[in-house]
Amino acid sequence: MSQLLDLLNQFTHQHNQNRLVYNQDWLSNQRALILLGQRNGATATVDDYGNVYLDFPGQMNDRPVATGSHMDTVKHGGRYDGLYGVLGGFCAIQQIYEQHGIPKHPLRLISFSEEEGSRFPATFTGSKYYTGTLQTEVISDKQGITFDEARRLAVTQLQQLPHVKTQRVSLPVTFTELHIEQGPRLAESHKKIGLVTGIVAQKRYEVTVHGQANHAGTTPMIQRQDAIATASALMAKLYALAAKAAEDLTFTIGEIHVSPNVSNVVAESCRFTIDCRANTDDQLTAFVTQMLQLLEQSKRTSVIEKLCVSATRLSDDLRMQNAALATQMNYSYQTLFSGAGHDSQIMSSFVPTTMIFVPSEAGISHTPTEYTKSADLLMGVSLLANSLFVQANGE
Repeated sequence: MSQLLDLLNQFTHQHNQNRLVYNQDWLSNQRALILLGQRNGATATVDDYGNVYLDFPGQMNDRPVATGSHMDTVKHGGRYDGLYGVLGGFCAIQQIYEQHGIPKHPLRLISFSEEEGSRFPATFTGSKYYTGTLQTEVISDKQGITFDEARRLAVTQLQQLPHVKTQRVSLPVTFTELHIEQGPRLAESHKKIGLVTGIVAQKRYEVTVHGQANHAGTTPMIQRQDAIATASALMAKLYALAAKAAEDLTFTIGEIHVSPNVSNVVAESCRFTIDCRANTDDQLTAFVTQMLQLLEQSKRTSVIEKLCVSATRLSDDLRMQNAALATQMNYSYQTLFSGAGHDSQIMSSFVPTTMIFVPSEAGISHTPTEYTKSADLLMGVSLLANSLFVQANGE
């Protein structure tokens, strides 16, 4: 099982992970994954969005049992988010073939191209494409490069690798995603495995407060239309509103942009993002309704919805199967709801889907200090291998 740790070191050669979709670090890792799979008997396919599929043979030539996660990271992210599910999935599949030979049904490892929305203002584009949804809106990164420009350049390089197939790939029978928890619950309860019941509803907004640029020294305070003053007052009210909402609701203002962003000029605009999540659609809708009413009270404020994802219930049957396996293996576990979004949220609308979590030390994620103990990483891979083995040898 040291193979997993070796692969993590190989694929995370730098402390800060910046595999933004279609950039060079992303491209290097997707290429390395393809070559790794081909060396170990897999057929590699790259679709037009850069999703990588490694198909391992079964005794029957039918739909595969699949596992995997996403290759991209947030800017300055950690070394486990997404990548652990890809490399851990590879190691779990290898363990099955080494210990049991060829299973009844094929196995598939999926490395989704993008989940985070860290380069372009769109999320889950890889799994959405796999399940039939195209990114049709013209969007660009902060350098003005469009999604399609970046996609075509990177994907062409992957599809030109020797022996790589390029056709659309059919959906699997089931999908299991191995992931770090990204929260503190497993670490605090001293449980080794999290079995996920569902994934939160999410909404994201972009709020722009409009003001009037003017001289910082000569414009009387009472005559100013200061976008920052208005925005900061709104932010305080929004945080106060969120504090009174449902206990499971989370509210985050994570990105702020000021124009002209000059020390001696009154700001003419302040743009900020809102990320809000809750365990149920009703909880989120109730909060968002109040939030929008508050924002609408300011006549100099405009709001754009950037993301809307419903709460998702994952497969009870697969979760209960994994609970039985964890018990047999003497792995302590708990069931929990995921506060982070995952590709499983998209996949679950099309195929039975489940998730396996391992602890995140101190609950820290989306930062270079993200850390999970090696023993916990390996435990997750062992449970995944047993789960995939049972699924791949069923009817």
